[in-house]
Amino acid sequence: MSPNPFEITSPAIMHCGAGSFAKIAGEAVRLGSRAIVVTGSHLHGSARIADLVGDLRTRGIEVAIAEPITTEPAVDMVDELAAFIRANRGDVVIAIGGGSVMDTAKAASVIAVHEGTTEDYQLKRREITNPPLPQVFAPTTAGTGSEATRVSVLTNTRIGVKRSISHPLMSPDVVILDPELTVSCSRYLTTVTAMDAFSHAIESAVSTGSNAYTRHIALAAIEKLAAGLPRCQSDPEDLEARLDCLMGACFAGLAMQQGMGASHSLSPAVCIVSGIRHSEAVAALLPHSIRLNLREAPSAYDEVKRAIGSDDPAPRLENLCASAAFACSLSQFGLKPSDWPHVKEVMSRYASHRQTNPVEVTDEYAEQLFTLAVGSEQ
Repeated sequence: MSPNPFEITSPAIMHCGAGSFAKIAGEAVRLGSRAIVVTGSHLHGSARIADLVGDLRTRGIEVAIAEPITTEPAVDMVDELAAFIRANRGDVVIAIGGGSVMDTAKAASVIAVHEGTTEDYQLKRREITNPPLPQVFAPTTAGTGSEATRVSVLTNTRIGVKRSISHPLMSPDVVILDPELTVSCSRYLTTVTAMDAFSHAIESAVSTGSNAYTRHIALAAIEKLAAGLPRCQSDPEDLEARLDCLMGACFAGLAMQQGMGASHSLSPAVCIVSGIRHSEAVAALLPHSIRLNLREAPSAYDEVKRAIGSDDPAPRLENLCASAAFACSLSQFGLKPSDWPHVKEVMSRYASHRQTNPVEVTDEYAEQLFTLAVGSEQ
């Protein structure tokens, strides 16, 4: 575990609990006077957003609503949103949605105050020099933890990569964790997004780059998710369980600042090759990566086992997935063992997280993991 000095970033203010959505307008007032509201298709045009817009305007804030984010975030989407922000002279960005909405809004808050394109910053042709526009984030899924991070992960279809933009000042200013926003999520979506949060938490807890802060908060995230997800699956309207999952995802976002592990080494390539969601790829990979790691580093998961409430974390995660009719197998998405050369070629463009897994993610390890996650052809 790393004894070296480390840096931690986090949102300035978090409002947690049912009804905390009502705090957005009051927070926005102190951050700007021209709000840009970014949502997904589910909330776009909804009564909830209409009420928020009315509250903002009553407080003297001008409001423009961006086109909904309907796919996983990509560099061209960020360029379009940044242009919209500039055209409307936005000075505070309010993002209400899942990880795609938040990552797109977070990156656009940076690009709107810089020259050049999003790709310039993704590929390090330019450096971030200006603070991003202030941001108020309200997640509608308990998954990515993007509301707590300084990172925006973006697909670049032109060159076939999925790579992040990151800066210490990119953490949102205000976070709203309102469980009422997640009640409408299906059992399937609730579960696969929670698996994304579990992966952030578990891999942060066992990362070779972890420190006292990241380990502690990662284990707390695992406890919250392990307590909340089964109750959400049994009763989708259990607001305490929904808040446990939201807090678990947020804690996991705070924890993943010192590198993660094998499922995050492989999932970008799997997503590029297959076109599936990040959360689905990670959910399919995570239990198999834990089993592989335990073979060579059996003590690495001792604290994880305590936090998740099981001496065998992989089957525990698989059972949670099965409760939502999700099999932890990539074959359900059409991937086959013969796809490995293509996945390997795409994976070669990434270095992230390969060195912080408890076991070094060599090409041989990655092939083993892919083969286990694909399983038998269907």
